[in-house]
Amino acid sequence: MNSISKLFNIELMSILGKGKAKKCMFEGDLVEGELEIGQVASYVHRIKPAAQILNEIWQEFILEKQRISQLNF
Repeated sequence: MNSISKLFNIELMSILGKGKAKKCMFEGDLVEGELEIGQVASYVHRIKPAAQILNEIWQEFILEKQRISQLNF
């Protein structure tokens, strides 16, 4: 590894260093922390209003509640 690569890696580690995700996600520090958001980007197929999403979740809940109430244990 050449010296430029080493310097880049050192600088990169100082930006993305250990504990950065914890600072952001659990401590709410958006300045010193690191927020990782790319892992699920491929699952987003369209953007919906929050009200629509909540309504869909509620409707699914109602259907599952009805289905579960009909189960015989």
